Amino acid sequence: MDAGDFRNQAIAQGAGTHVVYNITNNTLQQYYIGRSAGGGGPIVPLSSSASRGEVAATAATRTVQRQTPPAAAVEEVRLAHKVYVEGGLTIRPTFVVPVSQLGLNANASSKTAYDYVGDFNLQAMVESAAGNANIISRVVGANTLTALSDLIGHVSNYTGLRDQARLMFRVVFADGSYVTVVVDLQHQNGKTESKSARTAAGQLIPSDVEELNGEWTDMGGGENLIRMSEHMAALGATVKVTGPTNGGIVKGISCSGSGTAKICYVQYQAK
Repeated sequence: MDAGDFRNQAIAQGAGTHVVYNITNNTLQQYYIGRSAGGGGPIVPLSSSASRGEVAATAATRTVQRQTPPAAAVEEVRLAHKVYVEGGLTIRPTFVVPVSQLGLNANASSKTAYDYVGDFNLQAMVESAAGNANIISRVVGANTLTALSDLIGHVSNYTGLRDQARLMFRVVFADGSYVTVVVDLQHQNGKTESKSARTAAGQLIPSDVEELNGEWTDMGGGENLIRMSEHMAALGATVKVTGPTNGGIVKGISCSGSGTAKICYVQYQAK
């Protein structure tokens, strides 16, 4: 981003004082945007795909003043940039954690993400372990952990970066299925990210019958779609089988319907 990009993003947010930053380059600027001469005027939302011309037209009717940003805001971006670098170009670095590293009992360690979505006690055990300081220190590199701790512990929060920064643990079960647990260093327990349960190939493992919409495929081989069809039936879907089941393999599952009238077609084909 150049100086013009910062200015245009500030203008796009409308009247007021705005801090605009780029954590990749460790840069931050602050602008005061006055109201248009007519008291109204167009405001281009930051999330829109406004062209430079649209933003320039808006700026023509507004007072735009570049200001010196608070030192604390500059420090926030500096700390976030450090997390970004240490965390692999993100302020929400993801770490792959085999379930065996969480110190759970043997029964819990033998479970899969299929079990996880319906077992609240298993979820609690995994979330508790993910938030344990000893587990975190073993999984996360010291530099990344220090950088993240410094950002989260910073007293000011002009940019909101402190609230965005988190550790992400991808907890992988013995069958390769996994869930993502968000770890906040200020809390003792992690929190399972909604709808993050996945097969080893990354396909959604639904947690309730309402999520049974779409197609699940063999993904080139290796997916246990029989286990998926059993899971769908357990959630309350009506499972209908098509194709040669005798010696055949499941190549796909297609689900549709609404409410309790969910139908999942399990498609077998000959080997």
